[in-house]
Amino acid sequence: MTVTSGTRELVRAILAYECADGLADRQSIEAIRNGDIEYWMSAIESSALFAPGELRRMRFVFESDPEQLIAVMLEGADELRERRSGSHLRNPQWVSEIASRSHSPGSRATG
Repeated sequence: MTVTSGTRELVRAILAYECADGLADRQSIEAIRNGDIEYWMSAIESSALFAPGELRRMRFVFESDPEQLIAVMLEGADELRERRSGSHLRNPQWVSEIASRSHSPGSRATG
């Protein structure tokens, strides 16, 4: 049994936020492999995005196959990490154009 793709996407978004704080470290992953999914299920449950039946099904899946939870968790963390690391790649020309349009001090705008 696996989690549906729609559910997986929502869970990924929820857990990406949790993983942004560095909570998906090696110890956390080992704890999940040993059956400790309570912290992560609590985060999913508190989102209020899932019906009770879906939460029971998810809990069953993640308890039966903790690697599914780990996979979803790490997928979300990787996407968030990619977005954050890409933010420093902005084109400096873009910044100059915005500054010139706003007529901010130090911009190239004249007048």
